[in-house]
Amino acid sequence: MLIYDIHSHLGKTSSGDENSPEDLVNDLKAYGISKVGISSLSGISTRAQNDLVHRAMEAFPGVIKGYAFINPKAPDAIDEVNRCLGDYGMDGVKFHSWKHGYYPDNTPALNDIFAEIRKYGVHVQTHVGTAPFSTPYTWAEYARKFPDINFLFTHIGYYEFGLSAIEAVKDLKNVWVETSGQMDVDVLLRAIDVLGPERVCFGTDWPYKPVNIEVEKFYELKVPEEKLEYIFHKNAEYLWSHSSRCL
Repeated sequence: MLIYDIHSHLGKTSSGDENSPEDLVNDLKAYGISKVGISSLSGISTRAQNDLVHRAMEAFPGVIKGYAFINPKAPDAIDEVNRCLGDYGMDGVKFHSWKHGYYPDNTPALNDIFAEIRKYGVHVQTHVGTAPFSTPYTWAEYARKFPDINFLFTHIGYYEFGLSAIEAVKDLKNVWVETSGQMDVDVLLRAIDVLGPERVCFGTDWPYKPVNIEVEKFYELKVPEEKLEYIFHKNAEYLWSHSSRCL
């Protein structure tokens, strides 16, 4: 079965370890993962981080999909959206309110940024699940406000907000959830049951999570193959297609 990783990273790890596009591709390939979407979270310049991702896209065309990492507090945020999506042809946008230190519901600049992103038809990934900056309900309000943008809530809300994340997005058809780091069996199964496998995406959060565990947990859960097809690759294909279900 095809496996695509919709959520991984490049750049230094929290411990300072370096990693490369070659490391990424080889590690994922060992577990049958043939495509991956990445952003770079390490460093202080989003422009430099996005350039790193673009170079990885060029090194592995058709294998590495790139996401623009955008800080809505930066004065050049909209320019960076256009540079990454327009000039570089990236496949999505990543927001990380915990890393960048802002409350989404108190960051009005996001409205203009989302309006710009909407022109490109790409999906938006948000880190969801680290209090107090990254709670699911605050990001869900933006998904509700911009129904013609597809959103991906990573980690299904992580440890703090697993069930809350599902509840927050269950009626928002433009929101998918991603599974890396989420090890609560009840949360994983409930996401598949309540949202349907068509709205659950596989990711590894490489290099921060062990790839083997992220893959194997679905087989331990005995998720039927017809559902795994959506989780492992069909949903990523859809979100990478630059189309929006709600247009």
